[in-house]
Order: sequence, then C-alpha cells, then structure tokens
Amino acid sequence: MPLPARYADQVPELTRLWSTSGYFEAQTSIWLAQCEAMHELRGDPNAEQIEQIRTALDLSADDIEYLSRAEGHETNRLIRLVQSRLPAQLGNYIHRGNTSSDVLDTSLALQIIRSLDILAADFQRVAEALRALALDHAETVQIARTHGQHAMPQTFGRQVLGWYAEVQRGQERIARARDVIAFGKLSGEVGTSVFIEPELEECALRRLGLAPDPAATQVISRDRHAEVVSLMAVNAATLCRIATNVSLLAITDLGEVREPFDAAAQQGSSAMPHKRNTELTERVRGLTRRIWSAAQEELGSSVLWLERDISHSSTERFTFPDVFGCLAYSARLTAEVLEGLVVLPDRMAANVDATYGAIYGSRLLNALLATDRISRTEAYELVKSLAQRAMDTRAPLADLASAHPQIIALLGQDNLDELFRPDHYLRNVGVAFDRLDLPRA
Repeated sequence: MPLPARYADQVPELTRLWSTSGYFEAQTSIWLAQCEAMHELRGDPNAEQIEQIRTALDLSADDIEYLSRAEGHETNRLIRLVQSRLPAQLGNYIHRGNTSSDVLDTSLALQIIRSLDILAADFQRVAEALRALALDHAETVQIARTHGQHAMPQTFGRQVLGWYAEVQRGQERIARARDVIAFGKLSGEVGTSVFIEPELEECALRRLGLAPDPAATQVISRDRHAEVVSLMAVNAATLCRIATNVSLLAITDLGEVREPFDAAAQQGSSAMPHKRNTELTERVRGLTRRIWSAAQEELGSSVLWLERDISHSSTERFTFPDVFGCLAYSARLTAEVLEGLVVLPDRMAANVDATYGAIYGSRLLNALLATDRISRTEAYELVKSLAQRAMDTRAPLADLASAHPQIIALLGQDNLDELFRPDHYLRNVGVAFDRLDLPRA
C-alpha cells in the first residue's frame, strides 16, 4: 500500500485489502466464482473438482512474493502458477474465455466495494460523535462568525449540526458510490461475449455481489471509477471543513475548543513547551490534498483510447489505495478529535461579549424599523455609527443607544435593555435539531 507505515498502521484492514496479497486474492476470487457458476449452470466442473480448484487458488506468502516481481505479464504469471497445481483438464477451467481486464477490473470493483464498506463504518463513527457533541452543547451560547468577524449569537451545538448534516450526506455518497461501482465484466475480449456466454457471466458476477456492466469494452468504463473517487473527494472536503473549523476555534486568541492533548506524553513543539498544536486536524487537512489530487488523476483515466489502453493502470495502483487509506485515516482522526474535544463554554461566552454588544445591532435596527417612523437607510446608518463606536471605544452599545435622543424617542427607555440579550437570536435554534430528528433533552 502506498501509504507510509505511520499512517497505514492506523487503517490495517484497508492496508491488507490493498496490499499485494489482497490484490491477487481478489483476482483469484473471480476465477473461483466463474468455476462455481459453470458448476451451477451445467454441473461441470463437479463439486469435488471445485474443491481442487479452490485449493489451487489459495495463495501462500511465497506465491505473493513471486507474483510481486515487476517482470512480465502479471496476470499470465498468476494463471500459470495456479494451473501448475492442477491437472490440465482442471487448469483449463481457469481464465477460460477471459481477458486480463475481466479479472483485473472485476477484482478492482470488489476491492472498492469492500473499502466503501469500511468507510461507511468510519463515517458512522464521525456522525455519532457529532450527534453527541451537538446535543451536549445545544444550549452553549457561541458567537457565529462570517468573514472571520463576529456576526450573531448561536449555540455551539447549532454550529456542529452543520457538520453533522454534511457527514450524513457523506454517508449517502458512500452508498451512491457503492451502487456506481458494483459492476463486473466477464465478457472477454472487447466485451463482446465471444467465448463466455452471458448467462455464465451473470451467474458468476451474481455470486460476487455484482451485476454485469451492460456495455463494457475491453475494460469497465472509467467514468464509474472517476465518479467514485470524486464522491470520496467531496467526503474528504467535509472532513477537511470540520478539521479546519476546529483548528480555527482552537487558535489561542479564540480558545473556544481544544484538541485532545495528553500533556504527559505529547509535545506541541520541540522548542516551545507551552504549545498545544492542532496537529490532528492539520493532518486531516493535509491528507485531503492527496485525495483531491487523486480525483484529478482518475478523471484523466476515464479518457482511454477507443476500446482501451493501459494508461490508467499505473496511476490506479496509487489512486485507490491512497484515496481509501487517506480518507479512512482522516475519518478516524476526525472521530478521535470530536470524541475527545475539549469545549470551553466560558471562553465562548466571553467571546460573545468581545464586541461590547455591537453584535446586537441587527436587533436594534429591526426594532427601529418596526416603528415605521424611520427609513431603513437612516436607521441602518444610525445603528452602524453606534456599533462601530462601541467596538472602537469599548463602550457598550446598550449604553450608547440609551444615551441617543432619537433612539429613545422612537423606542423608549423601558424596552431597550431586552434588545441586547442573546435570547432573541436563539429562539429558533431548535428548528435545525428538529429537522435532523435530534430530540433535545
């Protein structure tokens, strides 16, 4: 697997699936399914012979080492290795009527499907962590930001809901990718079923959980593969968005969350002992770049010459192991961060007050408009001038408003205080929880 050991060890099931042994074992499973389909349709080979074939298809560590040598035609090497263990009659059942792409593309579909199933579990873990975080902080007041600037009060749970909903869509993308790629090809040279009857292809693929690609050429068209990788690139973007937001909220000057940090065993810097870097979320952001670049590669692989060329083969040896390995590891890192995230409500509350009430300017504006005694332009300019003064002079907007004769004439003094509390902004936060079917306590 192209992933470096530092990362590959964190996704061992994917490492095994995309290793050399996983690669060749997926291929031998195609031949076994094809022989079993022959037995099912016409009784030949018989059950005893099927077992002999199954045994011959079982690859040892020495077999994998032999097959891994970068010399000659690897599918022919595999065929001849298996056939050397069988009488000629039985050996001739192997790869009968097939071309190499039948085996390579169908086995690739199996590897992708198994990878997607692993990813589905990883994304479920991320979704569960987000769900718990959103519910735990459904009432934790936080300032929402646009352009990095304070906008309006919300709750941290409401912010997390946006991430949760996107991960749910990511789960749908994984299911959609599975549907897109669940096709095989056992139709021989250029896909025209000259030496393999369609019924046999259908029966063998059904045993593998696949359907026949309805109009394959020498290969399964790479638009399917490009779509899968593109969908996973979008899922990587989702994890990157979460990671980026956690990194931003953990900036010292914001200080609203912290990544899990083992102070006894972890160092943020070799030179600055105080550092608690957001290294996990930064790693997710870095891995995302590899996935995005792989998507570009696979889009290129979807454009092959006529019925096929082999330009896709070399890049795909990197593309799929990298995409699934990086994405699974990113999902596990994201889940680890979310499950151990340190949330600092007091800092969030302090940040809400950092603009000296200027964030309540929109409430003041709408209250003035509701009087129908002032134009929107005049009201907007009035509130803007006071809000900017509040931030520049650190004078609370509530005090500036209560000292402004025009505002008092329009709104009165008694009702002014209620305009500068967060409650009004939070009254419909629960709508998103309801729409996502997340009942709050």
